[in-house]
Amino acid sequence: MLTKEEINNLIHKAQTVRKYAFAFKSGHGFGACVLTVDGNYYEGVNVEGVISSMGVCAEMAAVDHAATHGKYAHKALCVADKNITYPCGACLQYLTQFSQVNDMDFEIVATDMDGKYEIKKLSELLPKKYRSVTFDDKLKSFNL
Repeated sequence: MLTKEEINNLIHKAQTVRKYAFAFKSGHGFGACVLTVDGNYYEGVNVEGVISSMGVCAEMAAVDHAATHGKYAHKALCVADKNITYPCGACLQYLTQFSQVNDMDFEIVATDMDGKYEIKKLSELLPKKYRSVTFDDKLKSFNL
């Protein structure tokens, strides 16, 4: 369970980076922040591509930012939007891959820019997720 301080930090960081979203086509920016189990925060923003399939969601960017620093086990993720919006299905599946690192059903905080928020477990948002059996041991090896 997240502490009030962790929730506030996640929200502040996701809201703060949202302005850096590279959303030149839609003008709809998202900010995200992942909290790792060791207490570190890593932000990300959505990046749109001229070719649609070449963009990346803010949630994936935040997780990738953590991975760049050798952090693979997550406690929570926050996404900031104009309204309370949860991660898309592709992001939820991507997050599931990282949840296998430490078998943690981590929390997703969805916040608007006024600071209103909701919290759901990853399993609530993607109850029929695909969990790799083939790579389970390899994924767990990243639980540093």
